[in-house]
Amino acid sequence: MPLDAPAERLEASGTALADDVYALLARAILDGRLAPGERIRDVEIADLYGISRTPVREAIQRLANQGLLEIAAHRYTRVTIPDDSSRAEAIEYIGQLSGVAARLAVMRATDEELAEISELLDQIAVAAADADPRELSTLMVALFRRITHVSRNRMLIQTLREIHLPVARLLVGWTPHPDDPILRAESFVRLRDAFLARDADEAERIVREQHPLA
Repeated sequence: MPLDAPAERLEASGTALADDVYALLARAILDGRLAPGERIRDVEIADLYGISRTPVREAIQRLANQGLLEIAAHRYTRVTIPDDSSRAEAIEYIGQLSGVAARLAVMRATDEELAEISELLDQIAVAAADADPRELSTLMVALFRRITHVSRNRMLIQTLREIHLPVARLLVGWTPHPDDPILRAESFVRLRDAFLARDADEAERIVREQHPLA
């Protein structure tokens, strides 16, 4: 497995140790070190990090529940292979949630939070113009997380916790509408202006426009 051995062995215990392994494996899947279809073995991970197999198995099960790993009992555990339909559904889903989150964030954000969102949108506009899909999708996920927290809606925030990893993984390399990099960058400038003007209708409209329904 293309995982780097840690400088030191993991020192946590119990649930915290399983959380650490979960985070390490999730990061490796998101950044591509564990590629789609790659098989993973709990004994190898346990040996690599100097821990027992129990927290590794717990972490693997959590990732399987979120759709990042596929477990075939007594045969293999491997990284799932996303398909086009899964990505399309994720784009639709995140677009609808993001639209609601954007509306609430515009209404409830402090001036300081609006300034932070504005700065993030400026970064996204640059990435969109540069046509860097991986950087753009990473920043888009960061934006969704930020506006969701600023929405101060506990149901949205809980949903984010549950879907963050699978959605982030499906959106790697995805570029929002429109296809033209210049027009795409302009859409994020307009979204920034809508946030700063506290125009909730316009912010929601632009976000939904960037995530068109299939």
